[in-house]
Amino acid sequence: MTVDRRVSSIEASFKMENMQFDTECRQRVKNVLTKKVSVADAIAELNNKYGVSSKRRERSRV
Repeated sequence: MTVDRRVSSIEASFKMENMQFDTECRQRVKNVLTKKVSVADAIAELNNKYGVSSKRRERSRV
């Protein structure tokens, strides 16, 4: 499956759940799929963008 088809599949899943999937999300997913960015780095970037504290992240893992 090509990267574009995977991105489209992920986008469809987001839309089914009524979640936002904009061009920034599309680019981030492409970067992860092409191994330009690790998943951990992408998650850390999102946590910083949306101001998720480390306490809150630890609590959500439980």
